[in-house]
Amino acid sequence: MGFLRRIFGMERKSAPFYEMLLSVFGGGESASGEIVTADSAMRSSAVYACVGLIAESVAMLPLKVYRRRADGGRNEARDHWLWGLMNSAPNDWMTPFELREFLLQHLALRGNAYCYKVRDRSGRVRELLPIHPSLCTPKQDSKWAVTYAIQFPDGTSQTVAKEHVWHLRYRTLNGFEGVSPIAYHRDTIGMSIDALKHGARQMRNGARPSGVLTYPGALKKEQIDRLRESWEEHYGGKNAGKTAVLEGGAKFEAVSITNEDLQYLQTREFQVEDIARIYRVPLHMIQNTSKSTSWGSGIESMGIGFVQYTLLPWLRRIEGTVQRDFVPPNERADVYAEFSVNALMRGDVKSRYASYKIGIDEGFLSPNEVRMLENMNPREGGDIYLTPLNMRVGGEEDGSDDEGDEESVSVRTEEP
Repeated sequence: MGFLRRIFGMERKSAPFYEMLLSVFGGGESASGEIVTADSAMRSSAVYACVGLIAESVAMLPLKVYRRRADGGRNEARDHWLWGLMNSAPNDWMTPFELREFLLQHLALRGNAYCYKVRDRSGRVRELLPIHPSLCTPKQDSKWAVTYAIQFPDGTSQTVAKEHVWHLRYRTLNGFEGVSPIAYHRDTIGMSIDALKHGARQMRNGARPSGVLTYPGALKKEQIDRLRESWEEHYGGKNAGKTAVLEGGAKFEAVSITNEDLQYLQTREFQVEDIARIYRVPLHMIQNTSKSTSWGSGIESMGIGFVQYTLLPWLRRIEGTVQRDFVPPNERADVYAEFSVNALMRGDVKSRYASYKIGIDEGFLSPNEVRMLENMNPREGGDIYLTPLNMRVGGEEDGSDDEGDEESVSVRTEEP
C-alpha cells in the first residue's frame, strides 16, 4: 500500500483522507506500521484458516426452504422458486457453494457482503450477481431510507434502492453497515504479519543471527563496505553454513541472540490464539493442538461447540436476510429458509443408533424418519409409531387385562 503514500504525497499523521482510502480496502495501518487490509490479512495463516473454515462450513450446509403446516409442523417447499435460487443456480457462472463462500469470506474480512438482485416481470428474484464490497457503499438519509451506490463492471455508477441489493452485515454499529473485523483488529493482525516477515528474514539469512567480523588495525570505509559485501556474497543467505576461510588475522564472532531468546516462537503462537479469538474458532480446528479447550473432552463435543458458538450466529444472519429480502410479505407467515446443521451435530454411529432406538421405542420417531436422518430411502411400512402399552392418559381407568399380557407396545400409523 506504499503506492497510496506516493500518489497522494501524505503521511498517516496528517492524512485523514489517506485513512479513508485504506478503509475502502477493508483495513488500515497498524501500530507497527504494517498496512493491514482484507487482502493482506489473508497472508496470515491464522486469518486464512479461520476465514476459510467459517466460509466453507457455511457454504456446504443445505439452505432449505420450508412451508409451515396448520398443525404446527413443516414441509420442505422444493416447488418454491426460492429453493432453486438458493440451492441450484444463483447465476450463470457460480454454484450455490461458491456464492455463499464468496459472501462469507467478505463478511468475515470486511464486515459486509453484497449481491445485486435481478428480478423477472413478476418481481421474483431470478439471479444473484455478486458485488465486491469495495464497489458498493451503503448510505442512509435523514428519513432512515437506505440506498446503495454501486460501481458496475462496465464502469458505470448508479445509486439503487435497498430492494435491489442483498446485503449481509457483520456486527453493525450504525444500523445499516457492518464493521470490518480486520479494521478493528488491524494491530493484532499486523503483529502477526510482522512476525511472519521476521521469520522469513531469518530464514533468508540462513536462520542464523548476525555476527561481528573483526580485523586487526584500522580499516577505511571503502574497505569495510567491500569486506561486508564480500562476506554476504560468499557466506550469507543461501550460502550460510559454508566453511569460511579468513585471512590476515580476521575473526568472526556470532551474536548469541536466538529466536527463543527473543520469544519469537511464543509470539507467533500467541498471535494464532489471538486471531482465533477474534473469529471465535477453536484452536484445534485450525491445526493448533497445543492447548486444550473447555468445550468438552472429545472431538464430538468440540465439534458441536463449534456449531453452536461459532457457526450459528453466521447462519442466523443469512437466514434473517433471506426472509427479509426474498420472501414476499404475503408469504412470510408460511414460508421461511433455514440451514440444516444435522450433519454437523451428529455423533458417532453407536450413539446415534442408541438415540434412534429410544426415539422409536418411545413413539416420537418412526423408522422412516430415522432412515431419512441417515440419508436412506423410506421403506414400506416404515411410517408406524410405537406406543408402550403401560402408558395412558392421567385419570383414565386401566381396563386392560393383565393376565397373560406380555405385549409391551402398540402400533399406530400416522402421516409422516
